[in-house]
Amino acid sequence: MAASRRLLFITGEVAPFTQVADTAALVRSLARGLQDEDYEARIMVPRYGCVRERANSLHEVIRLSGPEIDVGDAQETLSVKVASLPDVRMQVYFMDNDTYFGRDGVVADADGAPYDDNAERALFFTRAAMETVRSLRWGPDVVHAFGWAGGLTPMLLRSEGDGQELFDGARTVFTPDAVDAGDGLTEAFGERTELPLDGTAGGSLVDAGLTYADASIALPSPTRDDEGLPQFTDDPDEHARQAAALYDSVL
Repeated sequence: MAASRRLLFITGEVAPFTQVADTAALVRSLARGLQDEDYEARIMVPRYGCVRERANSLHEVIRLSGPEIDVGDAQETLSVKVASLPDVRMQVYFMDNDTYFGRDGVVADADGAPYDDNAERALFFTRAAMETVRSLRWGPDVVHAFGWAGGLTPMLLRSEGDGQELFDGARTVFTPDAVDAGDGLTEAFGERTELPLDGTAGGSLVDAGLTYADASIALPSPTRDDEGLPQFTDDPDEHARQAAALYDSVL
C-alpha cells in the first residue's frame, strides 16, 4: 500500500477554537474529510489569548518549545501547545507567544481596527510553524495555507524552505479569507524583515498568498475579488474531494 501523503494546514483559525473567519469551519471540514482520502494531516494555528488553555485542554510540548524566531531585528520565543480537534482524532499545534498572540483579539482590537502589527504576527506564525515542522522531523507533501495569518507561507516556503530536506518538493495551496487585516506589506516592512517584497504581491497578506502559492481555491461564497479562482462548493461533504483533487494536481 502506498504511504499516505502528508498535508500541513497553516491557518489563522480552526473551529471550534476560534471562528472569526469562514476559513475556521472549512479547515475543520477538510481535516475530517481528508482522513478518508489517505492524507496524514496536521494543523498549526496561533494560540490567541481568547483560546483558554484549561477550557480547551491545551498542554505545552516542552521538546517543541523554546526556539527563538526572527522577526526583523528582534527575536521572539516560541512556545508550542497541543490539543485534540474534537471528533476528528487529530492534534492541533498552537504557536504561542505573548507579544503577538497574548491579546484576546484574533485580528482586530475591541473597536474593530486591525492590529497594526498583523504582518509581523503572520511572519512570526509561519516561521514558528516551519520551525515546529523541523523539530517534529515531519516533512509535508502539501502545505495548505489559509487567510491573512497564512498569507506569507507560500513566499517563505520558497525563500526560506527551498533546499531544506523537510520542505524539498512541498507544494503550496492558498485559500484567501475576507478578513480585514490591514495593508501591512509595505516597502519599509520588507526592508526591515528582509522579505522579498518587490511590490508585485500587493499590500495585503492575502495578496501575497495568492501571488506565491502554487494553486489557490476560494471559499464557497467569496466576498473578495476571487471570481477568477476555483471555488469550494456549498456542500461541505464535497470539500475534501475537491481539495484532494487540487492537491493531486500540484504534486
